[in-house]
Amino acid sequence: MTLAAVGNKSTVQVSGTPVEVFSGGSGPPLLFLHGGGGFGTFDPTSGPIADRRTVYAPSHPGFFGTPRPEWVYSITDVAHFTLELANALGLSDYVVAGHSIGGWIAAEMAAMGGSDIEGLILINAAGIRPQNSEIAEVFMVGGATRLQLAFHNPEQVPNYDHFTRELTAAEAAVDHSNREMLSRLAWKPYLHNPSLPYYLSKVEARTLIVWGANDAIIPLECGEIFRNSIPGSQMAVIDQCGHSPQMEKPDEFNAAVASFLDRL
Repeated sequence: MTLAAVGNKSTVQVSGTPVEVFSGGSGPPLLFLHGGGGFGTFDPTSGPIADRRTVYAPSHPGFFGTPRPEWVYSITDVAHFTLELANALGLSDYVVAGHSIGGWIAAEMAAMGGSDIEGLILINAAGIRPQNSEIAEVFMVGGATRLQLAFHNPEQVPNYDHFTRELTAAEAAVDHSNREMLSRLAWKPYLHNPSLPYYLSKVEARTLIVWGANDAIIPLECGEIFRNSIPGSQMAVIDQCGHSPQMEKPDEFNAAVASFLDRL
């Protein structure tokens, strides 16, 4: 986990795999799934979301403190694994939210017909291939380029120095391991599942799609495809914002999510 201030840590067994799970807040359950870079400066286990929900924030298999089971090779595999995790946590009538690849995992979970999923929140989610634009290359470029792509305007990112500081040797090793796992899951086809748009018609959960309008990694077009593919979904587009609205425009992001949760 990249954010030291994140909530209580526990370990949950999923088919013999110990899963690192952080939790906090109160109220009905919400499962928050991180992107390929972790949680960054956003702590889902505290703040406006945790004021409304008990938030569970696991580390995906192969990321941070959760080992990869031998059978996990794709995002679809991770979605099956995370449904097992939700069952192990005893979650019912829960919201699943995810950023970037976490949104992709959440979308696949909801499309699998998880009847316990009450709501779905997709935040600049990967998983869809755009038709008229491109997903940016993030695997074969350096860290400075990835950081430049991540935010529309670094000056409006609270605690931006978190991303520019020099990593410790341990942090660098974890970062390298995470990127290796991300490439294993999403290299080919690149950051999308060609079948996902067809699965999405099966999503029954009420859905909110939150997107930074100026995302330089996964273009806004992908969010629009999600909206057009998920029956009854609604979309909140945040202007002058890049790939991580929860970090770049936290007030607008929290307001959109809080409004959605309050209507469930």
